[in-house]
Amino acid sequence: MHEKHGLRRSLRERRKAVGASARASSARSAARRGVRLLRRAHHVGVYWPIGSEFDPRPLARALMRAHRVVYLPVAGRRPGSPLAFLPWRPPFAPGPLRIPEPRWGRRMIARRLDAVVVPVIGFDSRGWRLGQGGGYYDRTFGFVSRKARPRPLLIGLAYECQRLASAPREAHDVRLHAVLTERRLYRARGMVA
Repeated sequence: MHEKHGLRRSLRERRKAVGASARASSARSAARRGVRLLRRAHHVGVYWPIGSEFDPRPLARALMRAHRVVYLPVAGRRPGSPLAFLPWRPPFAPGPLRIPEPRWGRRMIARRLDAVVVPVIGFDSRGWRLGQGGGYYDRTFGFVSRKARPRPLLIGLAYECQRLASAPREAHDVRLHAVLTERRLYRARGMVA
């Protein structure tokens, strides 16, 4: 546990060191490549960036221009409950985790989404992700690893500086199908993406 805590702190520092112009350029690049990657996905979940997280909003806007339905996660009122998803539509207001969420719309459960863009603190080329530590995505998408034909596709969004030789993992961790960085797409070995 201490190893993960120190690793998260180190990776957040790396992420914070990415300059503003590099952040904007990376987000635009990811938007172009992400729309191509998600060309068959109609219902796509994305996250609202907090702190120095890779910004998925340009990708979300590009997906909406391509006539995709984009959703944001909504945290349950009870700690530990899985995420639900509401259509990306203003107004947004802070939810239980103080992250902006849509205030209205038809709820979409995780199983019905075609793809989800997931925030990442660290990742490796096998698709293992180090997240914030709250377990929300692992609890919500735990069913994906048990399915022969995975849906939704889980796509991490990260800077190249967040790549690890091997991400620490536990039995409950959910593997990503791919990670999109400012430089390239990493398809997880042994996963369909």
